[in-house]
Amino acid sequence: MKPNRLFTRDTKKSNWQIRRQLCFCWLMGLAWIFLTGCTILQELQESNLKRQQENRVRMKDRYVTFEAPDDTGVNVSGDGLEIDSAHYKLSFGPDLHQHPDYDTPTERQQIGHGSLVFMESLYQFLHQIFGFEPKHKIHVVLHDIYRGTKLMATTTIHAQNRMQNGQIIKVIQGIEMNFPLNMFSERPVRAHELAHAFTNIYLLPAWFSEGIAVWVEVEYAKGKDHRNVDLNEIKLTLDGLNAAQEWSGDLDAGADALTQWRYNYCYTIVAEMKDRFGEDFYLKFFKLMEEDKLYQQLPGNMPTSFLVYYLSQAAGEDLVPFFQSLKFKIQKLSRDEIIKAIQQANQTLRRQKRNDESEE
Repeated sequence: MKPNRLFTRDTKKSNWQIRRQLCFCWLMGLAWIFLTGCTILQELQESNLKRQQENRVRMKDRYVTFEAPDDTGVNVSGDGLEIDSAHYKLSFGPDLHQHPDYDTPTERQQIGHGSLVFMESLYQFLHQIFGFEPKHKIHVVLHDIYRGTKLMATTTIHAQNRMQNGQIIKVIQGIEMNFPLNMFSERPVRAHELAHAFTNIYLLPAWFSEGIAVWVEVEYAKGKDHRNVDLNEIKLTLDGLNAAQEWSGDLDAGADALTQWRYNYCYTIVAEMKDRFGEDFYLKFFKLMEEDKLYQQLPGNMPTSFLVYYLSQAAGEDLVPFFQSLKFKIQKLSRDEIIKAIQQANQTLRRQKRNDESEE
């Protein structure tokens, strides 16, 4: 029997139509998968973009308070764990590596970059105030919790004593600032600690160091935690001396009224001298100390009598009576007497060191 050609042609045509329809459905499926994938990818990109924008807003709120400098000098590592700029090196403490806001390289890079942009602007600001700058990069370390608390920030000067021409010379080797995140987000705290990073290289008495830092915090960073007090309302120690002079500094600070008074009182003295002797008073003061460099020979922190010698030179008048009226224990010294006192202190230090070595 011969085949029915009409039926055969129709069957072939029907099979071709089916194949065409199947091909069309297959292509439509691929298109749907592609479009769905693009939609998901777009949603992820939009989510990441939104997160980045939120981070930028948060960074702006936290850090951009002074005019931002050219930030091209900020370098960020690929993992976001090491960031540096012209005057800083910033790193994240181990407890931040798993923090939800800092657990990705992108987040660390953005926050670290924004932080150093602000800190560079603050650095230039303080440079103008003091007229000098540290000779080392400042290492800033951020923590979630620092020394068991979120309420303590510190600035540490690393120094080493070396013998030079028969004299002990203190050589600054580095400066480190440690902040818990919630304190680093506060503009006055950053200004306070950076003032320490600038000025503590001079081994200033603790009361004056804190007074300078609070002065910067209040007068220039608009901090509201401290205020001027009446200099004549003095709190005395058991031996009748001003309790501000006996202060060891902010590491023994608590929430007690005496500590708060010390911060306020020391700030008031610093502000009073600036108001009395002019805007460039501290520029002159630090310039005198830097030219003299006697601070490098100090075996420990500078005695207040040494400090008042330089303050008097910058003021152009004897400030010993002023401090004595505030119940500070000081004496009037000449530069030669300061040099002699430093040499005697270093001789005592060397004898003690030899005795300690012989006992071992």
